[in-house]
Amino acid sequence: MRILIIDDEVEILTLFKDFMEVFGHKVEIAIDGQSGLEKFKNTNFDLVIMDYRMYGRDGIQVSKDIWGIDKDAKILFVSADSSIKEKTIGMGAVGFLLKPFDLEDIINSVKKYV
Repeated sequence: MRILIIDDEVEILTLFKDFMEVFGHKVEIAIDGQSGLEKFKNTNFDLVIMDYRMYGRDGIQVSKDIWGIDKDAKILFVSADSSIKEKTIGMGAVGFLLKPFDLEDIINSVKKYV
C-alpha cells in the first residue's frame, strides 16, 4: 500500500515512515501541507495520514485541496487536538487518532480504513 504522511514534526514523520515500512507499506513523507499536496498531485496514494496543526496550511485546508483532486481520497487524521475530531470525520476523513497513541493503533487503523 502507498501511504503519504504529512506532519510538521520530523521525529513523527521518521517514526511513522520506518514503522509503516516494516509492515511492507511504501511511504512518502511531507514536512508541511503544501509539500504534501504537491506529492499527492504527482502520486497515487491509498491513504494519507495527516496532522491537523502544521505550519502554513492546516490539515483541514490541505484535506479540502486533496479531496478537490480526488474526492475518494482516504485521509486519516492524527492530532493532539481532540476538538477537531467531529469536524474531520464530518468532512469525510476515514478516521481520527488522538496523539499520543500506540504505534499498534496506527497499524490497526491503516488495516481498518484501507
